[in-house]
Amino acid sequence: MGSGLLPLYRLLAGGEAGRAVGRDRPEQWQEAIEMADACRMAFASAYGRFREAESLVRIGGPRADAAALLAAAAERARALRARPLGEAIAELGRRARLSGPDPVDGAPTGVLAVLSPREREVLTLVAKGRSNRQIAEELYISPKTASVHVSNILSKLGVSSRGEAAAVAHRLGVSTT
Repeated sequence: MGSGLLPLYRLLAGGEAGRAVGRDRPEQWQEAIEMADACRMAFASAYGRFREAESLVRIGGPRADAAALLAAAAERARALRARPLGEAIAELGRRARLSGPDPVDGAPTGVLAVLSPREREVLTLVAKGRSNRQIAEELYISPKTASVHVSNILSKLGVSSRGEAAAVAHRLGVSTT
């Protein structure tokens, strides 16, 4: 490995170290992107854009900037055929609602049809035993919004507890993997 790449790897490692403790900053990733572009390291460039978008979402930065970064990262990942990175990018876009709705093979039927797509996401997390705070963190919403979604789900499903909602979800085959 040439010494010209060491600064890039230091920037990426610094971003990851900050991310591990929830203290990464978009600027860290931006520096890594600039270096990756200069070194023509396409994967590192796509990855840096993905992580910068994630950082912007986490700190409540400009959503348009995060969406643009995510779109650019997705384009690069597709060009590289970097499927796992592409899937992570799509997942962030979905959770943070930075992209349009994912195409669905078929519309939900029965009991699940009364829930909005976001409520179905929340129900999946309730079925996994997540707290409102954990749901909020995973979906990039406030704990209060998560609480409102859970209350709406309980009402729409006609159940009185999270445990009953989870049982309905399991009975209906809502994915918990």
